[in-house]
Amino acid sequence: MHPAAEPFFLDGPAGPLFCLFHPPHGTCRGALVHVPPFGEEMNRSRRMVALAARALAAQGIGVLQLDLYGCGDSAGESGEARWEGWKADLAAACAWLSARLGRPVGLWGLRLGALLALDYARDAVHPPARLLLWQPVTKGATWLTQFLRLRLAGAMLQEGEAEGGTSALRATLQAGTPLQIAGYELAPALAAAIDGVSAAALAPRACPVHWCEVVAAPDRPLPPAAASVAQGWRAAGVDLQVQLVDGPAFWSTPEITEAPALLEASLQACAGEWPPEPAAARPAPLPEPVSAGAVERGIAFSCAAARLYGVLHHPPAAQQHGVMVVVGGPQYRAGSHRQFTLLARTLARAGIPVLRFDYRGMGDSEGGIRGFEAVEADLRAALDAFFAAVPGLERVCLWGLCDGATAAALYAPGDARVDGLALLNPWVRTEDGAARATLKHYYRQRLFDPRLWKKIAHGRFDLMGALASFLGLAGKALRRTAPAVATAEAPVLPLPERMLAALRRFDGEILVMLSGADLTAQEFAGLPAASPAWQQLLASARVVRKELPKADHTCSRPEWQQQVENWTRDWMLARGQRSTAQGGAKQAPKFSNAP
Repeated sequence: MHPAAEPFFLDGPAGPLFCLFHPPHGTCRGALVHVPPFGEEMNRSRRMVALAARALAAQGIGVLQLDLYGCGDSAGESGEARWEGWKADLAAACAWLSARLGRPVGLWGLRLGALLALDYARDAVHPPARLLLWQPVTKGATWLTQFLRLRLAGAMLQEGEAEGGTSALRATLQAGTPLQIAGYELAPALAAAIDGVSAAALAPRACPVHWCEVVAAPDRPLPPAAASVAQGWRAAGVDLQVQLVDGPAFWSTPEITEAPALLEASLQACAGEWPPEPAAARPAPLPEPVSAGAVERGIAFSCAAARLYGVLHHPPAAQQHGVMVVVGGPQYRAGSHRQFTLLARTLARAGIPVLRFDYRGMGDSEGGIRGFEAVEADLRAALDAFFAAVPGLERVCLWGLCDGATAAALYAPGDARVDGLALLNPWVRTEDGAARATLKHYYRQRLFDPRLWKKIAHGRFDLMGALASFLGLAGKALRRTAPAVATAEAPVLPLPERMLAALRRFDGEILVMLSGADLTAQEFAGLPAASPAWQQLLASARVVRKELPKADHTCSRPEWQQQVENWTRDWMLARGQRSTAQGGAKQAPKFSNAP
């Protein structure tokens, strides 16, 4: 059986860095440190990176997956991240991996991580043994412009108008003011560093380079900007191989996607013998992993034949009541804009132990991709690991967003260890329910928006197209989802009815948090109007309901994120106090329903 990956925290220059080490199978042929992309590109590419790391390890190449400071599971806030600090993180990771394996270390960078790897390689004391570049960003300024456009898109969705363009946002950064973009804080110093770095000026002459570019079709050429960089590198004497592979843009697709051709190209690029490392170049003895101040540590456990990975937040004086985060959608355990990482740290500071993990097929964990209704075994295995890792733990609340919330609700009645549910924007999607939510919360707002009528008056609005869309939605809204026909593949009841049945069987307390600007939340909020049973459940004393009127699906603004964290913390602490006072007996909640 192959050696399992090892999750741990490494003592980085600015704070603990989360790492996942994939030991080589058999004789070690080489070593790679993975340099991840930034922001949601890191989230969406996590499975592809894990698949490649395991495949490389199977060929005798040890791989260290690294979360940079202020990113993923590592210490720090996104606003504290700095380009030079990230390069120092890479130096620490390369030193660790070289000491662990006694082999020269290469760098494997994806998107902005590839540009960072190139910049690090230029000044490294020990140049990398080789560079594997996946879809490298060739110019930091171009990447920054694209990232700033996310801020403009968010402003259009929330306020209906932009903020003056990317030039105005650049001016804000140059004036020393950080920006909040898609849930991440971008510091002026980091933006300036990214703006000034270009692959054309970073020709890596000291090692071979294999560049993998994903294209939508096999006959597509290398994009002009990338072709120009490659031509310049070759002219400068770089040992460069460029390979075009057919596949999806997995770092940006809304759902988890895989690119098998890219995996195969990467294995071919790393085939053959790597040079031995000269004894004089070997670093100091292997640094000891750290445990993030004895509060956070990596955790691994088994589910069926797969290994699952996560992070345990175990405060020194842990309470007997913990929280397990159930991840949903195309995210992994850190969550969009690190929302699950930040939530767990807020709870841990209050003494509440937390487990975040990737179920099979998600993030770093092994196994095939599965839907949220097929994770019962994963949740049970994770709870087993949670209770084994935290002595004295007696009860657990499941916390979930979107279909993670739904998965938690469907699972909870069958496990006596679960006595609470915290549900943020639960997924209860049906065709007619989605149509009603859209009509009620999108079209009604649009009708009272003066900007819409201004567009109509100036002929800049497709009235007939909008009317056709409205009538189509109205037709769907008037239909009621019929019970599904019972087959081996399909459930008997629609999702809202199955979730209702589960919540009625569950006798614990429930915290429901809904975003006002999210159609998923509004579809859930509309359930009582169509179902007296839902109305009765949500009005019961054991359910606490909170609303963020302007928040989006993931609560991406700091004030929304902090409000969700505070609601969860206060609800958990109030439950703990009642349980202590009553000797563990359950009773109706006294946590306020006030916003």
